[in-house]
Amino acid sequence: MANKNKEQIINYILKLIRANDKELVNKVIDSFEASKSTVYNYLKELSESKIIRKNEHSGLYELIYTSYNFEYNNNGSLLEDVVFDRDIAPLLNGLEKNVFSAWRYAFTEMMNNAIEHSKAEKIRVAVFKSQLEISIMLFDNGIGIFKNIQEYVKKEQNQDISLNDCAGLLFAGKFTTAKSMHSGEGIFFTSHLMDTFFILSDKVLFSRNNFEDFQLMSETNHNDASAGTFVFMSLYNHSKKTTKEVFDRFSNVDDGFIKTQIPIAHFFVNGNPVSRSEARRLGELIVKFKEINLDFAGVDEVGQAFCHELFIVWQNRNPDSVLNILNACDDVERMIKRVKNTK
Repeated sequence: MANKNKEQIINYILKLIRANDKELVNKVIDSFEASKSTVYNYLKELSESKIIRKNEHSGLYELIYTSYNFEYNNNGSLLEDVVFDRDIAPLLNGLEKNVFSAWRYAFTEMMNNAIEHSKAEKIRVAVFKSQLEISIMLFDNGIGIFKNIQEYVKKEQNQDISLNDCAGLLFAGKFTTAKSMHSGEGIFFTSHLMDTFFILSDKVLFSRNNFEDFQLMSETNHNDASAGTFVFMSLYNHSKKTTKEVFDRFSNVDDGFIKTQIPIAHFFVNGNPVSRSEARRLGELIVKFKEINLDFAGVDEVGQAFCHELFIVWQNRNPDSVLNILNACDDVERMIKRVKNTK
């Protein structure tokens, strides 16, 4: 029991270090009723084991990462499962089965995208390991994911849409530029499976994470982040997530992938949708689903026209679809209720 408690304390310490928490010692003492000497002994032990170190400038502890780099020629013979089993899997030894499985799914999905969609000649992979988490980054020098989507929409639908709107098409899932070969689910499920996930291309960012998590961008030190496509994934080494749990959350055996979740603040560039055209764009994206979670976290206000078009006009046209409202602030909730009550 004592060893279990020690493991919990150390994991908590590592999380606080990851968050650059200046109240680390006091928080550990309060959370576990540990003595100050115990906390400092654990910090000393972690330092001596080269798991953490003290930053000379800030005086704060920081995690020590070990990095591994790979480069591949995308010459038509590259296979994502072979790359994972040969190069990535050996770096994941010791992880719980659920975490290993999550990484296998996420990496092979993103590597396959780079191989088959990017038109890239080179694909680079960087792995960063610490005692707390593992991060994997993929870089390719291809057309760029959002430009690829833009060209596809122009060709198939004769529409000119912005790169930001192209990123928005990825939020619901089921969108793909190769319908005969792909379901379009890989990015959706990977983004829910990982703790942190984002795609950067042509200075456009796709992510479900909180906006403050974007500080990770500066940590990558990737000067070519705007060229081609850059994918960042990170997962806690002791995560309880399973691929089954994530898939079950949005699908069932009989109907498949029927539920989706849209982070409204990320979907719309300005974060506060007001117009009917914005609602129609969202409606086109979610029309294939039976249940839609609309997450309004980070949205301060919404327009009456937006709400009427989505919750009255779209809903009347799609009576079998359920719109769930999540994390709406008082102002947003009031506007939605007002519109619904005046239909």
